[in-house]
Amino acid sequence: MCKRSTTPSSPSPPSGSSSCKSSEFWWEPKSCCLPHGGQPSPPSPPSGSSCASSNWYWHTGKSCCVPKTPSAPTPSCPAGFSWLNWLCSRAPTTPSTPSTPSGSSSCKSSEFWWEPKSCCLPHGGHPSPPSPPSGNSCPSNGWYWHTGKSCCVPKTPSPPAPSCPAGWSWLSWLCSRSPSGPQPSGHHKRAVNKSRTLCPTGLEACPVSSLSGLRGLNATSDYECLDTTSELESCGGCASTGKGQDCTAIEGAWNVGCNKGACAVYSCAAGYKVGIDGQSCVAL
Repeated sequence: MCKRSTTPSSPSPPSGSSSCKSSEFWWEPKSCCLPHGGQPSPPSPPSGSSCASSNWYWHTGKSCCVPKTPSAPTPSCPAGFSWLNWLCSRAPTTPSTPSTPSGSSSCKSSEFWWEPKSCCLPHGGHPSPPSPPSGNSCPSNGWYWHTGKSCCVPKTPSPPAPSCPAGWSWLSWLCSRSPSGPQPSGHHKRAVNKSRTLCPTGLEACPVSSLSGLRGLNATSDYECLDTTSELESCGGCASTGKGQDCTAIEGAWNVGCNKGACAVYSCAAGYKVGIDGQSCVAL
């Protein structure tokens, strides 16, 4: 069973490995100790998933497949399955939207594919971009107005987080003047839009805490990209913003997982039993 490290967050491998017993090894991808040779009778992975190798097995606490040895080769998934997030999952039969590779293949060598608007954009931006409509503006840090898309677009594939002037808000891919009254819901919506520009598809940009408190999404050092559908400490959304849940903090829980953005409790500590909802522990 993986043990939570007692060292500060983001421990280096040497300090992490020092917390492992002689019968265990440190596994960096999930920052935990694993038993050499694996678990004697590991549970089966969820329906529709597979570990597809005798050298890997399902770990309920981490909600993924883990290796039996430090140098186990990556499993070769069976036909119709894909290795993603440390498990073999069934590949979708028909994609609901065009995949990025097929979209990017339509771009010229001087262009890059921009997923949010499904279009090709020139590397370095337009030499003389038009001005946005009155009352709107584009961030000066690598963005410009695109008339065809009616929004601001980036000059590079990995642009900096949009930074609007004081009194302006980033919404629907452009800077607009903020309403005079308080608009808390607008702040949440802006954060979501920013998140989509910061992380790869399928991952969410979550603010990280510093010694001075919670930071916003104002710089590349202020967030981490997480898969909130399976991340134990930010299940269903960023726990740092109060949107998601830290499954490891469930009172009385012993063995937990994050399945499709919802915490699941598999076993509870002594004096507790698994609740009817399967997401909590009830005191006996």
